[in-house]
Amino acid sequence: MVSQVQGPLFADTFSTPAMREIFGTESYVDRFVRVEAALARAEASVGMIPEEVAETLTDRASVEHVDMDVVERYLDERGHLAMSIISGWQAMIGDEGEYVHWGATSQDVMDTTTVLQVRDGLDELLERLRAIEFHLADHVETHADTPMIGRTHYVHAVPTTFGLKAASWLDEHRRQVDYLESIQESITVCQFGGAVGTYATFGSDGLEIADAFADELGLEVPTVGWHAARDRIARVVTALAAVASTLSRIARQVLVLNRPEIRELRDPVSEGEVGSSTMPHKRNPKRAEKTAMAAQLLRSEARSMFELMDTLDERSASTWYGEFAVVPTAFGYADRCAESARQLVEGLTVDADRMCENLSIHGAFVTSENVMMALADHVGRGTAHEIVYENAMAADSDDEFVDRLLEDDRVTDALTPEEVASLTDPTRYTGLAAQLAERVVEEHPRV
Repeated sequence: MVSQVQGPLFADTFSTPAMREIFGTESYVDRFVRVEAALARAEASVGMIPEEVAETLTDRASVEHVDMDVVERYLDERGHLAMSIISGWQAMIGDEGEYVHWGATSQDVMDTTTVLQVRDGLDELLERLRAIEFHLADHVETHADTPMIGRTHYVHAVPTTFGLKAASWLDEHRRQVDYLESIQESITVCQFGGAVGTYATFGSDGLEIADAFADELGLEVPTVGWHAARDRIARVVTALAAVASTLSRIARQVLVLNRPEIRELRDPVSEGEVGSSTMPHKRNPKRAEKTAMAAQLLRSEARSMFELMDTLDERSASTWYGEFAVVPTAFGYADRCAESARQLVEGLTVDADRMCENLSIHGAFVTSENVMMALADHVGRGTAHEIVYENAMAADSDDEFVDRLLEDDRVTDALTPEEVASLTDPTRYTGLAAQLAERVVEEHPRV
């Protein structure tokens, strides 16, 4: 909301050109007058206003027919947002302007305008999210069998494959996309009903007008007005935050594995891109950083939206007006998060050789579970755990761990040297990782 953030220095850090266009002032005004024209057509269909008036309003339902100087002056002098736009439109359309906003309340038109913005914003965002899904699926297929060390509690655990790690990202991402698509369906409802939602100004034709109004805009009619019930908008914003949090999980994993001492993944760096003003060698993971940052900011907007649900009476600007800050900002953060994540996963470098090197750091140690389970078939799980534990704790290296196993009669009485050698090979202890990874892709084939 600060000019510095909206200006050329930071605009693309916190949003995208697409979202700035959808939620910009001119776009809002344009959609606002389109909503007013749709209302006029609906009212004309039942004879409430002349059909020729509705036709004129429809022909001039664009921001080009709104005097923005009048809008600014009215807003400055009289302080009413909806009436400022209506006055700016009336100034350029003549006598037909007297029929604008017939029977409606400001929030009927303003909420419906917001719904149109949200619908368009979700269309844009979902296109980006589906591109992310495509690139994640590519990583899953390519690296289903690529072994790497799995990590739990921030330290090495047992082997897995990068394909399975990426499959976890893909599976979660798909659930988020599916949920966001369902949210898009639930938000595409008009706002209608007049001052307190009783349809009083529309008389007995109110329900028919509402149906026609919604049809004109490709929306549904709510069972009752939602002037004070802001759960639909809240679900949108919180769904955006959830989607972004999934993308942030991916980005933060890249940030860790991008470290030079690990170097299993690398954030893409464009030719000529500068990483540091003082360290010319730097290759900073900017895309992963921007993804995580935008997700953090977006979660704060979700919290704000929960606060704005706490509306008194039939409506209140003390909560409702806050949405005009939260919703555009949330969509800006969400699309920036998605676009940075798209660039990240599309250009992500996967270093399979480095993964293999890191897998060998602890060598046979990371197969202790494998040895334990094989030994458990002969001596029981508890006893097997104690035997392997003793040998692992006494060994100073993975080679010594294997040697100790081969020198322990409790082990060699149950397992042959060849079996021990096979059981202690980290690259052979990835379980069904490849099969599980491939199953995630197969469940939702790419188009």
